[in-house]
Amino acid sequence: MKKIGIGLICFFVLLMLTACSGEGPGYDRYPSELNDGEYQEIDPGQLTAAELIDFENYEAFLNLFSYQVGASNGAFYGFLFKGYYDGRFMIKVTVKNQEISLQGVSLELLSDTQDTLFKAMTNTLGIGLLFPKENQLDSITTLKITKGDTSLILPYTYSIENQNIEIDLDELDDKTNLIEIMFVIDTTGSMSDELSYIKAEVDDVISRIKQALPEATIKLALLFYRDIGDTYVTRYFDFTENIALQKQNLANQNAQGGGDWPEAVDRALDEAVHKNWSSSNSTKIIIHILDAPPHDNAQKMSVYLSAVHEAAAKGIRMIPVASSGVDRYLEFLLRHQALYTGGSYVFLTNDSGIGNDHLPPDTEIEYVVEYINDLLVRVIVEQHTGVKQEKISIYQQQQ
Repeated sequence: MKKIGIGLICFFVLLMLTACSGEGPGYDRYPSELNDGEYQEIDPGQLTAAELIDFENYEAFLNLFSYQVGASNGAFYGFLFKGYYDGRFMIKVTVKNQEISLQGVSLELLSDTQDTLFKAMTNTLGIGLLFPKENQLDSITTLKITKGDTSLILPYTYSIENQNIEIDLDELDDKTNLIEIMFVIDTTGSMSDELSYIKAEVDDVISRIKQALPEATIKLALLFYRDIGDTYVTRYFDFTENIALQKQNLANQNAQGGGDWPEAVDRALDEAVHKNWSSSNSTKIIIHILDAPPHDNAQKMSVYLSAVHEAAAKGIRMIPVASSGVDRYLEFLLRHQALYTGGSYVFLTNDSGIGNDHLPPDTEIEYVVEYINDLLVRVIVEQHTGVKQEKISIYQQQQ
């Protein structure tokens, strides 16, 4: 009995030493949930995906909303009547100081009562996108452009001929070499077919971004979410330059809970856009990996839509990554989520043979299937530099 008692004491001392091992703030200790109970190592570069940038192929995107009497309507036409998104009236504003593109310029579309209809921030190419709804078009009177202490108030009337606006602004380019990336990941049970692979791919992306942009400061945050009634609704690890710490926090997650298809997307994105993003003119990106929509009720959808609008206003580019189980309605939501924020829609494909079936997007645009880790590194670099990178097909790599 004495030997057993000493053994227990040593065991608890060891546990206490481990708990105080200096992992730093934010270290995730959930031993019952580590790695789905699995300890095998999964190599990155297995999941396959492709990307659509709808604001660059806008005419093709608009075809998804076509209406023809006696014929098939566009795939997204029916979803307009839900009243959530309406991306059919894009106003593209490009702001430069002569030939220098200005990132971080605030753009605000105002009504005749001076209500804000849409607010956005220009990207590294000086491009900002505004999306009034159809029932707001006649009330638009003003475009407000703000950079630092400079504000321009311009009269604006919407028309198809007046959807592309170029502004010359006598302001300095104060873009910083800071990249803030937040991974927002659904960890409910339905993600279990792919989550172990996703963790390996994200781990690889985290490592390679610093290699791809060695002069940049990289700050990384992680937000995991499930649903109301689960072990947690959200679990968050704040922005840090300690990449090793965040890789450990990532490794410690598993897929559990859920129980129905919709999840707490509204809560996750609302928290995500209100976290500790810097006020500097940096590159801000949310990579949102999921396979289910928010709960379709007025209160939760209002929170979800407000989060997307807040991201657009803050210049946070959303890159949703659609996993297995996505249907056409969720595709509609995610493509608008990307469109409204100047991001892109990424979707896993069946080419890897991993996970359940993946829905190909409804598009007439030819896309390139890449390995997801290569694709996400490419997208982040493009968002920061504005320079297009080569898309390398998985089949090209296999030759």
